[in-house]
Amino acid sequence: MIAYLSAYTIPLLVLLLAVVMVIAWFFLYRWKKLDGVTVGKSEMDYRQEAFKVVPYPIIIINTNDTLLYVNPTAEKILKAKLRRTIGKDYKTIFSLTDFETKLAIDNLEKLSAYQEWRECELSLGGEKILAAELSVTSIDSGYQIGSKQAYILSFKDISERKTLEARLEILESRDALTNLYNRKALEGQLKIVIRDSRKHGSKHIFFHLSIDQFKNINDTIGYTAGDSLIRSVAKLLRQSVDNSIDFVARLNIDEFGMLLRERSIASAVETMKYVRQVVDEFQFSWNGTIYPVTVSGGFVLVDKASTMPARVLSKGDLTCRIARKRGGNRIVAYREDDPDVKQAQDNIKGVWNLKQAFKDDRFRLFAQPIHALEPKKYALPFSHYEILIRMYDEEGNIVPPDEFIPIAENYGMMPVLDRWVVKDVIRQLKAVKKQTPVPVFAINLSGTSLDDEDFLSFVLDEINKAQINPCMLCFEITEQVAISNLDLAGKFIETLRGMGSSFSLDDFGTGVSSYGYLRSLNVDYLKIDGIFIKDILSDNVARAMVQSIVQVGHTMGLKIIAEYVENDEIVELLRMISVDYGQGYGISRPEPLNEMLEIHI
Repeated sequence: MIAYLSAYTIPLLVLLLAVVMVIAWFFLYRWKKLDGVTVGKSEMDYRQEAFKVVPYPIIIINTNDTLLYVNPTAEKILKAKLRRTIGKDYKTIFSLTDFETKLAIDNLEKLSAYQEWRECELSLGGEKILAAELSVTSIDSGYQIGSKQAYILSFKDISERKTLEARLEILESRDALTNLYNRKALEGQLKIVIRDSRKHGSKHIFFHLSIDQFKNINDTIGYTAGDSLIRSVAKLLRQSVDNSIDFVARLNIDEFGMLLRERSIASAVETMKYVRQVVDEFQFSWNGTIYPVTVSGGFVLVDKASTMPARVLSKGDLTCRIARKRGGNRIVAYREDDPDVKQAQDNIKGVWNLKQAFKDDRFRLFAQPIHALEPKKYALPFSHYEILIRMYDEEGNIVPPDEFIPIAENYGMMPVLDRWVVKDVIRQLKAVKKQTPVPVFAINLSGTSLDDEDFLSFVLDEINKAQINPCMLCFEITEQVAISNLDLAGKFIETLRGMGSSFSLDDFGTGVSSYGYLRSLNVDYLKIDGIFIKDILSDNVARAMVQSIVQVGHTMGLKIIAEYVENDEIVELLRMISVDYGQGYGISRPEPLNEMLEIHI
């Protein structure tokens, strides 16, 4: 028996030992081959145990692009287990694309030097599966035995945010009622064709038209009928042009713009006549009654002499008004020598001469409360306001801001207007006594003021001369204004915040890059655009967007303000979704600033 064991068992044991040594050698060799260096087992185990509980994907790659480790969350994203991915070139498993440049991300060393999050898309086999913020951190030699580095890739899932931004982009460029493009989108197209005209000598036609009977139908039958008429006319306009090259937009309540690209005047006139005929033959029926509908329009030649979209739009609007003045249901061409054009221009200059309004001191400041919605704070007196400006005509009638602000913008007078507001607000705040809480007054600033390098000095001088508490001042700026010159806007914000003033980002949610720029703008409040609030009780999409904005804002430590709070039902809903402040007629109408200040004096 012993001889039998000696003859067979000992050779088997020797063979088994040899196999074990070969397997051990293979794994040691493979381990070294993964990155040219070997990680200490206890250190690697420690790191891997820590990464297992991290809720977002973690991937470790060496300088040879070899995968060293993926945590469980990354395994789910990559749809592959660690044992199947380790040792492979990561580019054979997934790819990364920069969101902004749309270029492949392949220089991990460069990214690790930036020490910041980069928005990217992660794809498997060419299919995009994750929108994420990527952070790349290099691992020093203390992590590995040897001299080569490795990189830790961390991902934060931003797919939901990107989906929301895509929806916001549609909202920003489209009119909600008609799904036509809006005025802002048309301005962008006008910029393109004006640039093309200057470069290549191309000619285009801009057609501004309005519905002659809209006001009568809207006022006598009702808003629902008016909306139905607008949608019907919008459909007719869309069907009347070549949508592959032409551009149709809703400019105002009952006004539309059509950009007819690469057209001769004769060809464009035929199209415009056809549009007028189609609308004239259209039968608008409401509750069994047929209402006649016609349109009036004015057109402007866009060529190499055209300067800017605002001028084209202004000429189109002016000519359309002339067409209506001449009886309606007609088309008029813009001509500088037209007596009606000259008269209209003279009227605009005479009625809206802002310089004369300044000279006559025909401006007054109003204030509308921005009130905390938390029930206990809601019962307290007002202490936060938005400053509003009103202009009076020569007869003492209020001129709405929507009528004179665009004129100030078109003629470069917003810096003058902003300075007047800042100076008068500070003048009136001199009478405010020290109190708790400190009342806050928010002043809207235009982009042209923030682009003025001397404007900051002006504000600081006014504060110093009046010796008021800077904490009483809040400045409201829009995202578009802020990002047009981030350096100047950043300097303005940081300087005044350092003195105690606060900042609010106005009309938030309407910019395509709203979330992306939040980290660049050191503000205190986010003011949600009223387009999301006015229908929040009935519009689930608007409610979801508001909830998303609230979540992002609170995560960044910001207070959220909702505009257009028109009733108690909206107040209650905003409380439920944790909006901090509300502003609107449901809380308080605007009142003269001097009257609002009485409780603080």
